[in-house]
Amino acid sequence: MRFLILVAYVALSTFQAVIICSGLGAWTGIPAIAAVPVATLLGLVPGPGTILAILAAGSAWGWPWFGSTALFGSLLALWMHVALHHALPAFSSREGE
Repeated sequence: MRFLILVAYVALSTFQAVIICSGLGAWTGIPAIAAVPVATLLGLVPGPGTILAILAAGSAWGWPWFGSTALFGSLLALWMHVALHHALPAFSSREGE
């Protein structure tokens, strides 16, 4: 299960970074070589990266807002699931006491 979560996160984050790169190029006119590192960093961050990907998919690629929100919202939901299901129980463990 963890492997599937990792694969889904990497696939959606990569796709998110590609769309953010297109959006940065459309919004600011910067060349792709400069937009790729910025888009890669933003694509890996669930909150701001998700919002930028939704905006970029709607404006740069002409996607409907509900479609881009559903796709990239799933990445945010996946991140929340991993945080709540896997990370928080590890922090609340009382093995040492």
